[in-house]
Amino acid sequence: MQNVNRRWVRKSSYSVRETADRLLSKLAEFPEVMIVADVDQQKVAALSSKSIDDAVCLMFQNTKLVGSLLTSNIDVGFELPIKAFIWKAKNGEVWIRCTDIDHMNNFYQLNGGQGAIDTIYGLLPGWLDFAVS
Repeated sequence: MQNVNRRWVRKSSYSVRETADRLLSKLAEFPEVMIVADVDQQKVAALSSKSIDDAVCLMFQNTKLVGSLLTSNIDVGFELPIKAFIWKAKNGEVWIRCTDIDHMNNFYQLNGGQGAIDTIYGLLPGWLDFAVS
C-alpha cells in the first residue's frame, strides 16, 4: 500500500465479511446513503477459476451530497460511488480502504464541493472507525 493516504485505511480485528457488515450497519443508520453494490470478490475470482483470500467491495453514496460534488466538477463522477475495499492480506490481517476523499477533492479541484467534502470528512472516518472497532 505504498503511496496510499493512510487516513482512508484501517486495520480490522474482524473478518472481511464482519467488517463489511459492520460498515453496512452503520450506513443503514443514514437514510440518505444509497448502497450501490456489495461484491464478494472471492466469488467473482472463482468464476474464472482463480482463488483469492476473502475480499469484498462495497459501493455507496450519499444522495444529499452527490449533486453538490457533480455540480462542482462533473468529472468527479468517475470516483463515485465511494468504494470501500475490505480484504484479507497474505499475513492474515484484515484491512479496509476507501476512496481517498483528499485526492478526490484536490484532483478534481472541487474546492470543497459546496460543503460536501467537509460533510464527508465529518462522516466517513467515523464510519471506518466503527467498522473496525
